[in-house]
Amino acid sequence: MISSELELSHLDARHWRNGWRLLVPPRVLDAPAWALVVVDRAPPNVISVVIAGKDARGRLTSPPPLHAAGPETLAAYAKQLGVGSVIVIDQALIAQLSTEIEGALQFEIDGVAQALHALKALKHHAGKGVWTEPPLLDVLPAPAYEPIQRTFDLLVPDRSALLAYVIEDDRARVHTSIIATKESGDITRAATHRAIADLVPEATLARDWPQQYKRVLAAAEERFAKPSIGLFLERATLMKILTGPSDALARELNAKRVVIDPAPAWLLGLLGGAAVAAMAGRAASALAAMLPQATRERASALASRAQAVMKESGAHPFALLGFDPIELWHRLKHHYRP
Repeated sequence: MISSELELSHLDARHWRNGWRLLVPPRVLDAPAWALVVVDRAPPNVISVVIAGKDARGRLTSPPPLHAAGPETLAAYAKQLGVGSVIVIDQALIAQLSTEIEGALQFEIDGVAQALHALKALKHHAGKGVWTEPPLLDVLPAPAYEPIQRTFDLLVPDRSALLAYVIEDDRARVHTSIIATKESGDITRAATHRAIADLVPEATLARDWPQQYKRVLAAAEERFAKPSIGLFLERATLMKILTGPSDALARELNAKRVVIDPAPAWLLGLLGGAAVAAMAGRAASALAAMLPQATRERASALASRAQAVMKESGAHPFALLGFDPIELWHRLKHHYRP
């Protein structure tokens, strides 16, 4: 998925930094430090607390007590320590966990595969020696690498480019950008807009991006490969989609505040479904309120079964994964609300 010989070039530090800030939940940015807490679970006892990240304080000489490792307790503990996230691990598990993870970390194995193996090991011990705040181990799936690679190959053709551009809300410049090339199943090259800025000046693009984005696509094809997916939108629009209701993307697309071009058939199918759901949502809710409860329950069961059949038949673009990334996002997005 990501080549061991990945070529990174023409990186714009501002774009890179802004892109990272879009990916990280706001509360982690507000409190960028994180804590590693080593405990002895019999009896519960804090052995060591290390504060890492920005403004790191290192190991605390007198760490506060931790009476339990539940979600509410850990959230309060993070506030007490002044950090955005906490990882708690039972000291008796450290050696075992190291053995489980390090045994699969080989240089020739794809980095994504290595990360998935580590995540699987951590999830195996979640709540039984490893606890986190936010409780992401309880939410994140740990699929095998092969179905992810197969899905990537199915949805993104080789010898094509992927583009994502976020424009500043005042259209003065580009907030963040990425242009990546896929070859032989792997991302082999990645850059920011700087790689094509001589062909499409950043200020010119930002000032009138709904009209100028096609020049970006042409420049990317000239310097990288023919684009297979391109995404263009402003920062405020992105935040609405990330933190808003499930039909936010459909609404923004209908309002032409988001451009997806090119858009492959599988993506058009998903977006079409989202658009239909957005338009039908209010009418369906009003109609449902007029129907008997038994009728509503049968309709709901039928809709759920239809969705399951679509996934089982392989018609759904994420059928190979074993989980739905969109559904997963709906479970995670509350972490991105201010």
